[in-house]
Amino acid sequence: MRVYRSLQDLPEEERTVTALGNFDGVHLGHRRILQTAREKADELGCLAACYTFSNHPRRLFKDLGVIDETVGYINSDEEKLYLLEQAGMDIVFNVEFSPEVMNLSPENFVERVICGSLHALGVSCGNNYRFGTKASGTPELLTKLGGKYGFEAYVHDDVKIEGETISSTLIRRAIEVGDMERAELFLGRPYRVAGRVIQGNHIGTKIGIPTANIPIDPSRVAPPNGVYFTLTKVDGEVIPSVTNIGVKPTVGNYDKVIETHLLGRKYDLYGKELTVEFLHYRRPEHRFGSLEELTSVMNQDVAAAGEYHGI
Repeated sequence: MRVYRSLQDLPEEERTVTALGNFDGVHLGHRRILQTAREKADELGCLAACYTFSNHPRRLFKDLGVIDETVGYINSDEEKLYLLEQAGMDIVFNVEFSPEVMNLSPENFVERVICGSLHALGVSCGNNYRFGTKASGTPELLTKLGGKYGFEAYVHDDVKIEGETISSTLIRRAIEVGDMERAELFLGRPYRVAGRVIQGNHIGTKIGIPTANIPIDPSRVAPPNGVYFTLTKVDGEVIPSVTNIGVKPTVGNYDKVIETHLLGRKYDLYGKELTVEFLHYRRPEHRFGSLEELTSVMNQDVAAAGEYHGI
């Protein structure tokens, strides 16, 4: 899969059917939009592409003082690109949402971006897709402009599960309250965090429950501090695990970190790349009265995780 960071890079002779959207999470609703781009590209004998942003529009709005709050990303940029490749994209335009793009009129956006840069024979989007200045462009207008400029617009209805419309906002809310089962239902896979193992304070090793620590990107949405039943991927192997997110209040003052204990494994993971998949929220993080009390509760967490994983 080719990844372009600029709209000036696609050779003029190449044509696309392009999926349009932010695609944070690449959830089940997004995948239907991407699937249509792939299928229509195959029918038309061109490339399946995705036009998305490397930054969330709300982050620009906050920088400009338009809004007070921003959002946390569900995926890292690297994972988002991986998931788009898995969805069958030949090309991804992962470009910055900038004031220049924000201030294009809807018709200028179609003329300059969809036709001039993406060379689109078709576009695929959700029924809530907005484009152009003040988000004034709608799917209905996109369809109308497609007739004028010579491309087809494939607009998708909401995808629902259990009566609820799948959205990145809904998934963020589930993650923020620790409802990992619900997040997985709408994502179509567990919420996950990847990172390189960093040096810890070795408290876990001293009490017989060694952990591998990975940092949390503050720009990402994160589950509440506490203990989770997880799966950890390392060196191509998937290992049952139990994971704490938090600041380790019982043993000192620390930055927020992910600490993962691999069930039945005690080898050194320092410097390795881990991916932790969060399956179930067990309990919130607590400050215990002593290291002995913490050790006792952690042993209970490990035993409960073993039962959860059936080992």
